[in-house]
Parts: sequence; structure tokens; C-alpha cells
Amino acid sequence: MIQVNGVTYRVERLEPQHYAVVRLLDDAAMGTFRTLPALRLEPQGCDDDLFLEIARAALRFARTSGMMRAVVPPPEARVAAPRSPSTMPPPALV
Repeated sequence: MIQVNGVTYRVERLEPQHYAVVRLLDDAAMGTFRTLPALRLEPQGCDDDLFLEIARAALRFARTSGMMRAVVPPPEARVAAPRSPSTMPPPALV
């Protein structure tokens, strides 16, 4: 949720780096925007300047998952840590 000019908007992730903006007051779709390779706006229910301000606020306050990237190693690179004797199951259950 972000607030711009006293109005609250919900930013919904549609797919990676692609977001929809909905005005909470009346559940009206305001448009969509993409963050990569560059910011691309597709306003629907408002003027371009307002939608740009909404998208900037979402990015500035990290209200999009595109701003919070986590680096996860691929499965083949993950190595299981050896278990300590206290966390190993009893031999009868192995």
C-alpha cells in the first residue's frame, strides 16, 4: 500500500517486474507499470503525471518485490550442512 496526495493505492505484483495499481477508495484500476529493463508506464484510470508519481512512490518506498531481490543459489549449488548428533534421527528410524 502506498499513499499519494492523500489517496491510498494497492500495488499488486502480476509477474516479475510487472505491477498493477488499484485505488482502494473505489477499487478502480489505475494502470500497470514495469520496472525492467526500464520503468514503463501504462496508465488506465488517471493522467500520466499522477501515475508516474504513484509508480515512483512504490519504488521509492520499496513497495514492489522488484526492489527486494534475494539471491538464491540453484539447487545443484546448495550443499546440505552436516547434522550434529543431537539432530540426527535414531538409527532405527533411518
